[in-house]
Amino acid sequence: MRVTIAQTDIAFGAKEKNLGKALEIVKVAGSDLILFPELFTTGFDFDALKELSEEIPGETTAAIQGVCGDSIVGGSIVEKDKDIYNTFFLLDKDGILGKYRKMHLFRAEKNYFSSGTEPIVIDTKFGKIGLATCYDIRFPELTRELTKNGAEILLVTAEFPSPRDNHWKVLLQARAIENQVFVIATNRVGRDKRQEYFGSSMVIDPWGRVLLEGGSKEEELLCDIDIQMVSKTRKDFPVLGDSKII
Repeated sequence: MRVTIAQTDIAFGAKEKNLGKALEIVKVAGSDLILFPELFTTGFDFDALKELSEEIPGETTAAIQGVCGDSIVGGSIVEKDKDIYNTFFLLDKDGILGKYRKMHLFRAEKNYFSSGTEPIVIDTKFGKIGLATCYDIRFPELTRELTKNGAEILLVTAEFPSPRDNHWKVLLQARAIENQVFVIATNRVGRDKRQEYFGSSMVIDPWGRVLLEGGSKEEELLCDIDIQMVSKTRKDFPVLGDSKII
């Protein structure tokens, strides 16, 4: 399975510009999976969230679906339903494979978004994929629930800000080690009106080894993973089977 992590900067509130950048990346990537950061079409433009929000499926997902070819594409956008959600979707050329509404909202987010209520694992042609968004990685009970529901890969989309880069790296490795899953995580770069973002997007294998780590600038990162390593690791080192809670 070949993965492209799109570690992008996000122009504040400039939905058309950000979507155009994403579409160009999707058109040329040619990977099995392409992952974008949290709110990759808008950033956290709190003052304009209602105007920037859209349904899923909707304008953004339709545009990506039209150019994704054989790739699966994921990332989060501002979703409009009865309430406003920070929603992480996965799609392919046939449509939406699944979506996850961010459950753990950080500080000011609680004033603008409604919280999701359901952990999501999506069965894809490459394996079972669990979804998590940014602040979620600080809550191991969520990723353990995803593992209980069959997740072999954990995708993380994020706007994880400076100076918490050490937290980001340690938490991602911990989630991979304790659940014996691949962790594929993308974090934006650049600045918005509030803070700076450090990138360091990562791919971590089920043994906790960092296979790939990005820098602090815009880039597309490529990594090949072997999903069979999940079952092999769990067989060779059966930690999950020894748990008294799972």
